[in-house]
Amino acid sequence: MTKILTWFRKLWRRRFANGPQPILPNSLRLSTRKSTGAPKRSEKQKTATAAFVLDPRSAKNLATVNPRLQQLGAELLRRLAAEGLTFKVTSGARTQAQQDALYAKGRTHPGRKVTWTRRSRHIGGNAIDITLFSGKNPVWESKHYDTAGRIGKELGLVWGGDWRRTTDKPHFELR
Repeated sequence: MTKILTWFRKLWRRRFANGPQPILPNSLRLSTRKSTGAPKRSEKQKTATAAFVLDPRSAKNLATVNPRLQQLGAELLRRLAAEGLTFKVTSGARTQAQQDALYAKGRTHPGRKVTWTRRSRHIGGNAIDITLFSGKNPVWESKHYDTAGRIGKELGLVWGGDWRRTTDKPHFELR
């Protein structure tokens, strides 16, 4: 476990060498004892991290968003994993150009529509999209997105599945 944390820290240091360091989700944060340098964890952290490890794709996407959303997103994935569901964060912060390209799909470019707005909360790093996986295959339609929505709302996130005009069950954002 410590090797994985060290790997993530090195990766993030390289990525943010010239800028501010992102705040690690609680599941990845370790403090050390001064006397031995060994990791110091509470019992709750021991059981939570033993049962759940944030996958590299989710960690990479969470590193791009607001620090508070990083923590809530990691907690959302941990709670979903505790229910036996494999979700990953498949989208974090986007640039306006990336959002415009997604908006063009199904309109001026081939493909089906994937977004309904050019003004997304993803642009400010205040939204994430999650995807359910069965093995290595994404699952787009499932009742488990409702479970994710319930847990996300318990954490204080806004869930796109509650929107009246166009529902977006994989979408979560800060209030």
